[in-house]
Amino acid sequence: MKNLRGKLQDELVRIHDILGEATANSVIVINEIFTSTTLQDQVFLSNQIMEKLDRLDIIGVWVTFIDELAGYNEKTVSMVSSVVPENTAQRTFKITRRPADGLAYALSVAEKYRLTYQMLSNRLNNEMGIRAKAYVTPK
Repeated sequence: MKNLRGKLQDELVRIHDILGEATANSVIVINEIFTSTTLQDQVFLSNQIMEKLDRLDIIGVWVTFIDELAGYNEKTVSMVSSVVPENTAQRTFKITRRPADGLAYALSVAEKYRLTYQMLSNRLNNEMGIRAKAYVTPK
């Protein structure tokens, strides 16, 4: 509230300042940046940052669900967190070096909190008599 900026603008200003002072001796940790915008914009902005980090030869850790970043270039190392195979909603906190597999286990989390489309649809229908419809946005 103090700076009257939105979340995206605030993140852009912060990362700009960080990159402005970064050197080859810097270590940068980024955790789920640009989540307030679209996936397409996240990928675009993240690639711009990766390009700058690469030019500066900076070591860093980037926590993200954007698989495209895991294979940015030959210097990028992909690390993936694990789940209990019998219960994909339960994390093991074990991290292994392997390519991103596109599995964010979002469905398991949604099921855990009863937030899948089917569960919400049933609840709306049962509790409020509302018939839910799925809307697909044309590409």
